[in-house]
Order: sequence, then structure tokens, then C-alpha cells
Amino acid sequence: MPNKYIRKCLHTRGNWSEETLQCAIYSIKNEGLSIYSAAIRYNIPRKTLERRFKTDNMKKGPMGPSCMFGEENEKKLSVHIKTMQARGFPLTINDVRVIAFKFAENLNLKHKFNKTTEKAGYDVSNVFA
Repeated sequence: MPNKYIRKCLHTRGNWSEETLQCAIYSIKNEGLSIYSAAIRYNIPRKTLERRFKTDNMKKGPMGPSCMFGEENEKKLSVHIKTMQARGFPLTINDVRVIAFKFAENLNLKHKFNKTTEKAGYDVSNVFA
């Protein structure tokens, strides 16, 4: 039976909302509050608040890079993997990497996958060698 992983620390990135960001920027512009004190008061990272204040970007977007496949194609890939598992063919990591590479090739997407091994992602054996 697999172990259930429990995170040791709480997720601290992106815990602020658009409303708190707007309130913080309003207080910086109109109330004369410094960026540092507004960051502490509204619990927003200082550099995030500084960057959003300078660029007038009030919208909270996704964290990290977007998916190479796109949301719809990523859902298709995950449904395929789950269907294979439900039918009694659980896929290994290498199987998923090969399927992802072939999926990207069939969709004619620009990718940075390894074309010699025809696998997506990085090779774990090369990292620890």
C-alpha cells in the first residue's frame, strides 16, 4: 500500500488575492504608505507588490510557465493515462515520457524533448551519474 505524502511546510506562494493587491496598491498611491509597510500589512511579498505597482498589473495570473500542450491537450493526455490504468495497464514513468513525446510530435508542437531517446522530460539516470 503506498504511503500518503504529507507536506512539511505550508504552501506560501500566491496566498494573496486580487482584492488585497488592489487595496495595497491603493494605499501606496493614495495614503502614502511605503511598499514595504503595505507588503507587511496586506501579507503580500514585497518584490511582488513592487513589481505589480510599477507595471500597474492588478491581475493574478498562473504561477510558473504555462503547459506546453495547452489545457485541452493535457487533459486528453491525462485521461488516456487514467484509462490505461483503469483497464489494467498501469504506465511507468518511461511509458508516460514516451507517450508525451509522441503526443507532442503528432500535434506538431515545438518542444525541447530529447529526439534521440524520443522521451519527454529529463533522464533521471543522467542526473545522478
